[in-house]
Amino acid sequence: MARHRPGGGRRRYVVLRAGARHIAGGATPLRPVTVGIIGAGNVIWAYFQVLDRLLPRGLARMGPVCARRKETWQDLQTRRPGVQLVPDPAGVLESDVDVVLIITPPETHSSLVQMALEHAKHVLVEKPAAATRCEAKQLDQLAQERALHLMCAPFVQLAPTFRALWGRIHEGAIGKVHSARGLYGNAGSTWARWYHDGGVSPLAEVGIYNLKSLTAVLGPVVEVQSAESLAVAEREICGEAVGTAGADVSHVLLRHVDGALSSLVSGHCIQRYRRPALEFYGTEGTANLLGDDWDPRGFEIWRNSAGCWEEFEPLDPTWLWADGLAEMVNALREKRQPLHSIEHDLHLLEVIEAGTRAAREKRAIAVQSRFRPLDLRLQERQDRHHLHDHTRATNEQ
Repeated sequence: MARHRPGGGRRRYVVLRAGARHIAGGATPLRPVTVGIIGAGNVIWAYFQVLDRLLPRGLARMGPVCARRKETWQDLQTRRPGVQLVPDPAGVLESDVDVVLIITPPETHSSLVQMALEHAKHVLVEKPAAATRCEAKQLDQLAQERALHLMCAPFVQLAPTFRALWGRIHEGAIGKVHSARGLYGNAGSTWARWYHDGGVSPLAEVGIYNLKSLTAVLGPVVEVQSAESLAVAEREICGEAVGTAGADVSHVLLRHVDGALSSLVSGHCIQRYRRPALEFYGTEGTANLLGDDWDPRGFEIWRNSAGCWEEFEPLDPTWLWADGLAEMVNALREKRQPLHSIEHDLHLLEVIEAGTRAAREKRAIAVQSRFRPLDLRLQERQDRHHLHDHTRATNEQ
């Protein structure tokens, strides 16, 4: 594969919260970080995969798992021998865990995050953290008062392949980016009613991945235009016909702080797609992230100066979209800030609220909040030609 090492940078890199603050209640490097989980839906298996990379190395320890529906216990115990199951969140919150992972339906996130923080636990929560920016801001303030980490999904900024592309774009590989676009969606849920009850929009549930990636590269959004529609009025969920509440298709047009424009399509009625996850168009070239931003398969770059497409393999094919949990564990052990910006997540919630309002009022809506982008530069290995086992992480071979 061709390798591209661009020269002098064109943008300044800014590290959010450069000075590390004291973190209370975290595990020391002398013992594993104990992780408890509230929620036992289908995403729990992705987080179990992350834990299975941490547990054997002594980096983490498994705490209790709250599964409210006892009819799921037998399957969990069969597939996860030795798991400690509890029927109520209190069984996790009142235990000695260092980190609480919250993977319940979205409408419960905010209250559970608050409870966990009040119990002096670091928190990792699936998206969205709250229904509104204002609500999430209160959670952030509580975390800061208690000197606790609060990390919100999605964790696309942690993917090594995305970080490698981010670095090349910010070093000027394609010139000044003026346009970008993303698309992500699925065919909807056959198992979760909350997916289609109107409580969480397609932009908030699936579009938020691309939204976080686009803003990580292009910076904060200052204006949103949006349109929504309903494509599938009735669905079968758990064997029953259920009416779809709210839109299941979302198109948004974003104006970023530096003048770039981006567009994003998200939906719960997209059957399949075959296109780049993200496309960036600059004054001197083009860059595409391949696969999905939550599961990147590499990237490709066209530079006018080279006159050809350069293709780059994924830096770590084993990276998981749930690896925010690994970042939390490692940050606590190393007594550092996670590579994560809560201000960025708060901004995304305001953009999502503005998108809903723009679609309803059929006009552009201004976004007031800002965030300082993280420095996502990555020190890439120079011996990747020796990495032949794509089933193992690069630090395991």
